[in-house]
Amino acid sequence: MSLRNYLFRLPVAVTLSAVSLLLIGCSTAPKMAPDRRVIDDDVQYAADQQFVKDPFDEQARLGMVRQRTLVEADFQIDSATLSPLGRKDVTILAQAVREDGGSISVRKGYVSQELYDARVAEVRARLVAAGIQLDRIVIVDRPAGGTGEATAEALVIRKDIRSTPLPNPSGQKLNPQGGSSVMQGNQ
Repeated sequence: MSLRNYLFRLPVAVTLSAVSLLLIGCSTAPKMAPDRRVIDDDVQYAADQQFVKDPFDEQARLGMVRQRTLVEADFQIDSATLSPLGRKDVTILAQAVREDGGSISVRKGYVSQELYDARVAEVRARLVAAGIQLDRIVIVDRPAGGTGEATAEALVIRKDIRSTPLPNPSGQKLNPQGGSSVMQGNQ
């Protein structure tokens, strides 16, 4: 092969090689076909229901963990048997006291002492069935609430505040519920 032929074919070969490498190197991966799975309406509806319900369930769970109180609605009427809500609440409380222990309030309300004792025994039995050691918990009867004033005490304080007249320099007694009346002896 002559030098002239060689010099003529060399740029052609280099150019073809470069073009083929550029075509291979610059090509993009083929696009994936879009996911076109069809979901039954019933399945989609159930999933939507769950997505809406989950945040509210979590709020209710956190509220139960915070107050740690079972009330009248957690039991069947005039019975020591837990209602469905009560069973759910005791399950939440069992999870809450499993690690740290603590106190759980079972409100007596207006039921007899005998019924109240039966309700406390039912709660204890459910906690034991959930694997909670009874020496790690105390069952008491006190108002629900977190930090601050207990609910019953807050209501008494509020009642006292509302029944105290608020005098003002104009000689009228202000009423917290609205309106006013003239005070006797203060002008």
